[in-house]
Amino acid sequence: MVKIVRSAYEGIIKHAESGYPNEVCGVLIGKDEEITNFKECRNLNQERARDRYELDDRSFNEADNWARSNGMDILGIYHSHPDHASEYSEFDRQRAWPYWIYMIFSINSGKYNDARAWILKDFGSHFEEEKIELISD
Repeated sequence: MVKIVRSAYEGIIKHAESGYPNEVCGVLIGKDEEITNFKECRNLNQERARDRYELDDRSFNEADNWARSNGMDILGIYHSHPDHASEYSEFDRQRAWPYWIYMIFSINSGKYNDARAWILKDFGSHFEEEKIELISD
């Protein structure tokens, strides 16, 4: 089960809606397997921004430094799927790291539809879906 505080979840939704019709991306931050924060990252993929993301290394490093300085870790990655389901793509799976949480937010016509969480158990395996539990701040 993926636990995320409600304010972080709602913040990611706002980020995803504001980036429509392109994919947005960022990192999931927390401690003890509970997501408490997120940091937006720049999507470097400009050629296929509607259906691909490439997380900017600089933004990722800034988020990692922020997390560490606050006694937390990066627990995973989130991104949006504009006008598509929150199902992972083969492209998503090929670029994923085992044991990280990958949350995909489906945004239809600029509005939040749903979100699903996925975890890759090992390189070359398929994602396994994890239930999302919203928790109080």
